[in-house]
Amino acid sequence: MKRPGYKEIIEKTTRNTSLSVDERIDEVFYIRQETAPDDEKERLERDVTAFTALIEMVFGENADHAHDLSLMQLFVLLFETYEEQNDFRKMGDAALGVLRLMRDEVTPWANYEQTVPRIVDALRHSAYHHYLYEILLRFLKTAFREGVEMLSVKRQAEEMLKLRMLLDETDWVDHLFDKPMQRAVAGVFSSDELLRFILHPDTHHLRRDPVEYTWMWEDICYDVEDELERRFANAPRHMGFCFRYWSAKRELLKEKYGIEWRSPSQMNPRVMFD
Repeated sequence: MKRPGYKEIIEKTTRNTSLSVDERIDEVFYIRQETAPDDEKERLERDVTAFTALIEMVFGENADHAHDLSLMQLFVLLFETYEEQNDFRKMGDAALGVLRLMRDEVTPWANYEQTVPRIVDALRHSAYHHYLYEILLRFLKTAFREGVEMLSVKRQAEEMLKLRMLLDETDWVDHLFDKPMQRAVAGVFSSDELLRFILHPDTHHLRRDPVEYTWMWEDICYDVEDELERRFANAPRHMGFCFRYWSAKRELLKEKYGIEWRSPSQMNPRVMFD
C-alpha cells in the first residue's frame, strides 16, 4: 500500500473532528516540525500546504468568529511564506481570504493589531494594490470604530492615503472612508505632510507608471512576468540586462494587451540603472 504523502497527512488531520480546532492546529504544527525537510524549497512548499489547509479548516468552523485570531495568524504565516518564495501571484487569493473575514466587520481590533501590519508588509511587494488598499482601509476603520489612538497607525494611514490617490478607482469601498474617519485620519498629519502626499503619493522608492495601479494590471502582470521569464530563461543577466527586459516587456504589453507602459528608467530619468 502506498504511504500517504505530506498533503494527505495534513488534510486527514484537519478533517479529524474528534479534535477541537485548536488541537488540530497544534497537531499540524507538530507534524510540520517533526517532518521538516532539509531542502529550503521543499520546506516552504510544505508550509504553504499546511497553512492553506489550516485556513480552509478554520474558515469552515468559524461561523461564530471564535477563531478569528488563529485565522489571522495563519494568514500572516502564509503571506510571509509566499514572500520567502517570491511567489507574489498567490497573494491575490490570500488577500481575498483576509478580506472575506474583514468584510464581516465583527472581528475586534485586538485580532488585527499585530497581524494586519505583517500581512500588509508582505502584500505591498505584490501587484495587488486594490486589495492592499481595502485591507488598510478596513484596518483603520476598525481602529477608529474601537477608539484606538490613530497616531499609533500613522504609517498605515499614510500608505492608505497614498494608494487612494494612485488607484484608478476606489468607489467600491468609498463608503468606509466617511467624513468622521476622514477627519480622524487627516488629524494625524500636518498640513505639510498632507501636501507632500498630494505632490508625491508614490508608495515605493521609485515612481511607477500609473497603469500599474489599475485593476487590469493586477489581472495580467504576472502572466506577463511568466512570459518574459520563459523568453529570457537562458539569457545572461549581466549589466544592462534590465533595459533589454523592460524593452521586451513594453512590446509585449503593447502587442498583446494594448497597454502603453513606461519603464522604471522612463519614470525615473534621474536614477541610474544597470
